[in-house]
Amino acid sequence: MKKTNIEIDEQKKIFLLKTEKSSYGFKVNKDGFLMNLYWGGALKSTADLPEEDKILAYAHRHPDRGSCIRQEYPGWGGSFYGEPALKLNFANGVRSLVLKYQSHKLEKHDDNEVLSVRLAFDDYPVGITLHYRVWKNCEVIDRWTSICNTGKETIEIESVMSASFCLPRIDGDYRVTHLSGRWANEGTINRVPLKQSKLVVESRSGLSGPYAMPFITLDKGDASEQAGRVWFGTLQWSGNWKITACRQPYEEVAFTGGVNDFDFMYPLKAGETFTSPVFSAGVSSEGFGGVSRIIHSFQRKHILPKAAAEPIPLLVNTWASLHADVDEASVMAVIEKASEIGAELFVIDDGWQTALGDWYPNKKTFPRGLKPLIDRAKELGMNFGLWVEIESFEKKSALFKEHPEWAMRFAAKEPPFKYRDDVDRTSYLINFARQDVLEFFYKTLSKLLRETGISYLKLDMNYFFTDPGWDELPEEDRRKIWYCYAENVLKLFECLSKEFPDVRFENCASGCARSDLAMSHYFGRINRSDNQDSLDILKLHEGFTQLHMPGLAGGACHISDDMYHVNKRRMPLQFQALTGMLGSLAVGKNLPKCSRDEISAIAHWGDIYKKIRHITYKGDFYRLVSHYDRNYAAYGYVSQDKTEALLFVFCHFTQFSIKAPAIQMQGLDPDAIYSVELYGDSETHGNMSGTALMEVGIQTFFQGDYTAKLFHFKKV
Repeated sequence: MKKTNIEIDEQKKIFLLKTEKSSYGFKVNKDGFLMNLYWGGALKSTADLPEEDKILAYAHRHPDRGSCIRQEYPGWGGSFYGEPALKLNFANGVRSLVLKYQSHKLEKHDDNEVLSVRLAFDDYPVGITLHYRVWKNCEVIDRWTSICNTGKETIEIESVMSASFCLPRIDGDYRVTHLSGRWANEGTINRVPLKQSKLVVESRSGLSGPYAMPFITLDKGDASEQAGRVWFGTLQWSGNWKITACRQPYEEVAFTGGVNDFDFMYPLKAGETFTSPVFSAGVSSEGFGGVSRIIHSFQRKHILPKAAAEPIPLLVNTWASLHADVDEASVMAVIEKASEIGAELFVIDDGWQTALGDWYPNKKTFPRGLKPLIDRAKELGMNFGLWVEIESFEKKSALFKEHPEWAMRFAAKEPPFKYRDDVDRTSYLINFARQDVLEFFYKTLSKLLRETGISYLKLDMNYFFTDPGWDELPEEDRRKIWYCYAENVLKLFECLSKEFPDVRFENCASGCARSDLAMSHYFGRINRSDNQDSLDILKLHEGFTQLHMPGLAGGACHISDDMYHVNKRRMPLQFQALTGMLGSLAVGKNLPKCSRDEISAIAHWGDIYKKIRHITYKGDFYRLVSHYDRNYAAYGYVSQDKTEALLFVFCHFTQFSIKAPAIQMQGLDPDAIYSVELYGDSETHGNMSGTALMEVGIQTFFQGDYTAKLFHFKKV
C-alpha cells in the first residue's frame, strides 16, 4: 500500500493527518459539525482515534451545546459561545453562522498532500473551505481558510481566522508561552497558566510586531527546554494579527489565529474569494527546544528563498560609524578598510538617497552616483548592498509632491510625523494598500537592482500606522486597508525575489518589527533587534530563536562602539564578535579610525566566523543554559550530519571564584570521537566522545566579567 500522510475513512468521514512523530484527527460528528478528536503523538490509523462520545466527558451539558464543541472551524452563531473563527454579516441582516460539513477533496501539491474540506451554512450563498497541508518531510501542518461569496450581494467579513486548533483535555492547567516586546527588547519569553479565560496576543501596529510575535505554544505545565510535549502555532502574516488561547467552562482548550479583527471589515463582493494567511502548527515531544528545531527545519526546507540557501557573508554596514552622514569620500574610506578585515559584503545604510521616497543617489553627496563605490568594492572582493525605507516619504520629496494622495491619512486630520529628532524628515506613511503604489515601487526597486547590480537590499520601516485613512474609497471599504497593505508588501517582494532570485533581502523594520514567517519566504536575513548590545543579545537571541533560524539573526553593528548608548556599557571585542556569530556577524566600527591592532583583531574574528558559519546557519540549535536563569549562558549548534558542532559560552560576571558546572552538549553522535578546538582562551582539551560531551559535559572556567569562548568539535 502506498504511504500517505492523510488517511480518510470515507464511510465514517474520519480524517487522520500524520507526520513522522505526530497525528491530528477529526471527523464529521452526528450533527454534521467538523469535530476535532485528537492532536498528539503518532497514531497508526483512523482506528486508533477516540470516539466522539469518549471525549465529551460532561454528563450535564445541553445536547445542543455538546454537539458544537471542539469544532475545527467554529462560526459565530447557534449554541457556540467560545472564540469563533469566522463572523459574517449577510445582506439580509443575519449575523449568525453555523458551519457544517458539505464535502472534501484530497490533492497533491508539489508532492505534499493537501486536504480541502468544504463547509456550508444552510442555504446561504457562502462557501468556506478549510485547507490542510501535511509536509512530507517535516513535523509541520499548515492550515488556511477560503471564504467564497457565491451569491449576488456583498457579505461583510467582520472577523476571519486562519484556523482553530483544539488540544486534548488534561487534568490541570495548560501553560501558554508567547513572545512580547518593544523596540530594543523584542522577543521576551513569557509563560503563563491558562485558566478558564481567554488569553490574546496580537499586533495592532500595522506590522507583525514588535510588541508581540505571531507565535504561541501550549504545554501541560511540565515541559522544559529539553523534554515534554509542547503544541505550537505560528501565523505567516506581516500585518495585524491575533492569536487567542481559550479555555471553556467544560475545560475544552483551543487556540485560534488569523487576521486581527480590530478596526477590520472586509466587504466580500459577489463572486469574490478571501483567502486567509497560513497558520503553521505542530507538536514536539522534545520540549521547547524541539519546537524550535521543528520550525527551523521547516524554514530551511520550505520557507527560505533561493538567495538564502547559503550562510550570510561577513558584512560591513555604514550605519554605526557614519549614521546618515554619508558621502562618497567617507564611504570610500570605509570600503578600503573593510577589505583589510576580510569583509565580503559592504552595505551603505541610510543617507545615500535623495530623500525618503526618492530612491536615487543624492547628487550633492554622491555627484558621481554609486558606481565608483560599487566598482571599488568589487575590485576588493566585496559585494554591495543598499538600505531602503520605501513605506514612507518626506514632504520635501519629489514623490510626495507628485503623489500627495498616496499619503496614508484621514482627510480631516493632518498627521505629519517627524522621523527622528536628529534629522529633518517630516514624513507620511505611504498607503501600500493601493495598487498604483505597489506597481510604482516594483518598478522603482527593479530599476535600482538592475542598474546598480547590487546583491543585497536592506528593507527598513521606522514607524507604525497612526492614521490608517483611505478616504478615496467608499466608507464600507476603508477598514480593509490593514489587510491590503500587508498583502501588497508581501506581493512586492514575492515579485522581486522571482525577478532577482540571487539578491538577498534583509528584513529590518525598526529592528524586529516584522518578525513572521511570511516575510521569510522572500527575506534571507532578519534584524533581530536594533539593540546590538552584546549582553542584551543573549536574551534577544533566546527569544528570536523560539521562532526563527538562529543563523538569520542580523543587525548592522555587532562589532562596534555604537551600542554604548543603550546601557552605557563598553563590551570587549571578543564578546561582541562571539555574540554576533550566534547569528550573522556584522561590523559597524569606524574602520578608518581603528588602530592596526583593532583591524587585526576584527579580521581574526571574521576569519573564525567564516570557518564556523556553515554550522550556525545550517545546523540544529540547542539552548543549553539560559541567560534568563544564570549569570552565564551556553548555546550549542550541531551540523546535520553530526560531524561538527559548536559550543558558545558567555559569562556576564563572576563572584567568589565559583566554577560553573560542566556544560552538557546535545544532539551529537554518541559513538563518535570529537576533537576539541577552543577559540578565545588558552585552556586545552583532549579528544572526547559524543557520549562524554553529552553526559559528562565539557568543563570550562571563567574569570572576570564579559568573558566569552567558542568550542569547535570535529568528528575524528
